[in-house]
Amino acid sequence: MNLKELYIKNEQRRYFSVTGVKKENLILEMKPLKKAKKSIPILLIIFVIIIAMLTLNFDIKYFLVVIGMIAAFFLLYLYGNNATLLCDKDSLKLKQGVQSVNIPYKKLKNVYIGKVSNIFFFLPAFSYNIIIRYEDAFSVLRELEFSLFCADENDVEEFINNFNVDNKVEERYVKYEKAKKWRKVLTYIVTLAIALIIVFYFLPKYGISPI
Repeated sequence: MNLKELYIKNEQRRYFSVTGVKKENLILEMKPLKKAKKSIPILLIIFVIIIAMLTLNFDIKYFLVVIGMIAAFFLLYLYGNNATLLCDKDSLKLKQGVQSVNIPYKKLKNVYIGKVSNIFFFLPAFSYNIIIRYEDAFSVLRELEFSLFCADENDVEEFINNFNVDNKVEERYVKYEKAKKWRKVLTYIVTLAIALIIVFYFLPKYGISPI
């Protein structure tokens, strides 16, 4: 079952409260290096094309800057997509990079797959994340998101199904989801407005025509 099918199948879990886990010591890992190894042929082709384009009008400064940017993006890819989620005896243990969080099951509210909208080159894009919703010390709902880009679909399905839910729609979660959607719409509008201001106001001031 792919991530899209898992998302559709488990979409209602965002409104159902977690009541416990079926198995302890169950782990979901996101391994960016493993994902990168599977894509080595494609990555090599892209890298060769970039190098070929840079050598057409070779400039050592531009060459080093571009290589540095590629290395930086790769390191960000490794850090941003490397995560471990462990169902322990009393809590859900989350680790990403050097950061770690323990969420007691009594504070854990929802575990579900979300279809997350992003802005990619000022255009809308979508990805699938596993979303952990919990209550903080002040009973305020919080969320942590982990990209599933580098996760195995079978492991994701097993991890999601390891959480028992009460199959009852909680109005509190419905309101939270509605507020979250409005925040995303507002964020997209603000991002688009900033992009338009840059293109049609600041660029012409520096002699760059947007048309």
